[in-house]
Amino acid sequence: MYSFVARQPILNQRLQTVAYELFFRIDITNKFPDVSAEFATSQLIADQFLTSPLTKLVGEKLCYVNFPYEMLISGQAEVLPPDKVVIEILENATPDNELLRAIKKMKKKGFIFALDDFTMSSEWNKFLPYVDIIKFDLNQSTFDEIESFINKTRHHNLTYLAEKVEKHEQYIQSKKIGISLFQGYFFSVQEVMKSKRLINNSNSTINLLKEINQPELNYARIEELICADLSLYYKLMRYVTNIKYHTRFGITASAMSFRAIAILLGQKELKRFVSLVSITNCNAKKPSELYRISLIRARLLELLHLKLEDEGDATEAFLCGLLSLLDAVLDYPMPLLLSEITLSDKINQALLHNIGEFAVYLTVAYEYEQQEWVHLSGYLGCLGINETDFFHMIMQATQWADEIL
Repeated sequence: MYSFVARQPILNQRLQTVAYELFFRIDITNKFPDVSAEFATSQLIADQFLTSPLTKLVGEKLCYVNFPYEMLISGQAEVLPPDKVVIEILENATPDNELLRAIKKMKKKGFIFALDDFTMSSEWNKFLPYVDIIKFDLNQSTFDEIESFINKTRHHNLTYLAEKVEKHEQYIQSKKIGISLFQGYFFSVQEVMKSKRLINNSNSTINLLKEINQPELNYARIEELICADLSLYYKLMRYVTNIKYHTRFGITASAMSFRAIAILLGQKELKRFVSLVSITNCNAKKPSELYRISLIRARLLELLHLKLEDEGDATEAFLCGLLSLLDAVLDYPMPLLLSEITLSDKINQALLHNIGEFAVYLTVAYEYEQQEWVHLSGYLGCLGINETDFFHMIMQATQWADEIL
């Protein structure tokens, strides 16, 4: 299963690319699909900000992302990293006080805002102190209208962007009247990019929706549901990274258990995350065999840890197994994928450097999968596990994974 996104460069007056606008696409053809704006933006976030490494798409440049009214006032835009995005307020948004409150709140968190396809309506005047960029559609506004507006609003310290620039003359005239950013087919067409997609387990997502809407949260159950789904777990950890979550005591996510992170995020943030991922991937096919193997590994590593260690959190071993095939699932290097989330040193050492007890557990799992019975027997002997006990663990892990899927 693949995700698709179109990107179009945004250039400065020296014709240097400074950002990209991102557009959701459903296949390799560069056409906007017949879906709602809410679905398009939600799927774009899930695929490009919670799954694929963003640097592969835009490098270190900013991303312009369209947001419809409802997603802005519900706070869905806050799942994005404020230092990586420009939030585009769509032209059909209602310029009411509720939207203004949402923008003021996000502005305090460091978000950058652009008014898309701006029509110069006076209804938007109260938003200008909180907006950074005005985008003019050259097919909708004349240069005289745009120049007049720029002259009236210079005191707001706004940046002006011309879009739908299709001729050299339009670019030259835009520069003359004070526009400093440019976008359009004169410079570049939209380029469609393709990457692998993480698929949510529909049963896990539905059950998680039920749990997250209970009056009192059962964090043990939430942890169980999320940690049993590779897609949900990786996306949540990317979400935590995106919002740069930290506690007032200065404790970083790497020093906290999954349950501690969930508790400190609280019901509001968890509900925001779950509502976002629940409306995406709704038509996805059954996850591939790689998902199944990841789950078997996760449960097997947990059982091995419980068998061999008197101390320590078996959840760490479980997560190590769960993430061990992430590079194969997404077709990106493991170091790049793990750099996007916060994990314990033990997990990183195992997955990146093949060091530590978790690395040994993964080797045992691998030798079993490859049916390397001589090697497997040697590892089990070193660990002090008899083969009968091991194959009982395999049976438990396989049965558990099949029940999940």
